[in-house]
Amino acid sequence: MKMRNDDVKKITEIKQYLLDPPMSFKLYDYAPNYLRDAILVLNNYPDAKDVIDYLQTLAEQFDNKTISHEHLRKTLKEAAIEINKLTNK
Repeated sequence: MKMRNDDVKKITEIKQYLLDPPMSFKLYDYAPNYLRDAILVLNNYPDAKDVIDYLQTLAEQFDNKTISHEHLRKTLKEAAIEINKLTNK
C-alpha cells in the first residue's frame, strides 16, 4: 500500500511507540491516543480497513479497561505488528 510521506512518518512514530511501550502505570492513559492517531491516519487508505477495525476494537477495549495490565504491553506490540504488515504491503 502506497502512503503519503507525512502519513508514513506519523504511522512509523506510532508503530515505534507501540512496539516498545514505556513501562508505566499511565500506559492506559497514553496508548489509546496513539491508537486513535493511527486510525485517523489510516482512514485515508481503503486497503487499511481490517487494521482500522482491529485498532478500533483495541481502543474500545482500552476504554472499557478489559485488557489486563499484564497483557497490555504484549497487546500494544501485536497492534504494531498489524500496522507493520499493512505498511509492508
